[in-house]
Amino acid sequence: MDARAVIAGPGAARALRDGATGRLMIALRGGGYVRLGTEDWLLITGVRSRLGPLSLVVAGLDGRTVRPGWRARCGGDALVLGPLRIALGGLELGGLRAAAGARAVDGAAFDAALAACPPPPAALTAGLVALRRGDEDRGVATLAGRGEGLTPAGDDVLAGYAAWRHAAGAPAGLAGRAAGRCSPIGLAYLRCADRGELVEPAAALLAALAAGDAPLSACRARALRVSWGASSGVALLWGMAAAAASPRSPS
Repeated sequence: MDARAVIAGPGAARALRDGATGRLMIALRGGGYVRLGTEDWLLITGVRSRLGPLSLVVAGLDGRTVRPGWRARCGGDALVLGPLRIALGGLELGGLRAAAGARAVDGAAFDAALAACPPPPAALTAGLVALRRGDEDRGVATLAGRGEGLTPAGDDVLAGYAAWRHAAGAPAGLAGRAAGRCSPIGLAYLRCADRGELVEPAAALLAALAAGDAPLSACRARALRVSWGASSGVALLWGMAAAAASPRSPS
């Protein structure tokens, strides 16, 4: 069976090294998460899906079933995944880096975005307070791996925090401290966030917040909440808000 990759997020592009091997670890509808090597991850997804930093958007997946355990091998301008050969020639690289300039914090924009989403659960309160105070070590220790799902909400909070810090010109470098604490996929997304790389709707929200546009921030917060995971989208926002309040972020 043949398919064609059309666009790759920045994390996916880095993982697609010639000779890299791995397996499909988690099957999802129309794709799934592939681990290459010991720590690189790809999210194989169809053309109608949101683009994230780990996404490899593939044309020709519609109606095809993928199975956990399929071997993966990258090389010769193709990713071979079980019986599926995904051509990589002419692959476009997606730009998802959060725009720089997240320095001057507009409280009204954050208030509008946060009001459009549910509040964080009590289990995340201590970690969020630590991040807002600038105590990143405690924040990582308290939040990493906390919650359910492929990317626990605590991991997503850290990713939102890291992405805002990068956009503010003061990268936090949280992934090294979170290694062994985050879920494997959560850690992969956190490594991307340390570089300022986010899923499309989160990058759009960050830009609206940095611009101080309250109505647009509320609109994009609602879009992020419903378009990226059960809790992942709103948890990214909670992390951005904590970073904006932190004394470690430039003002």
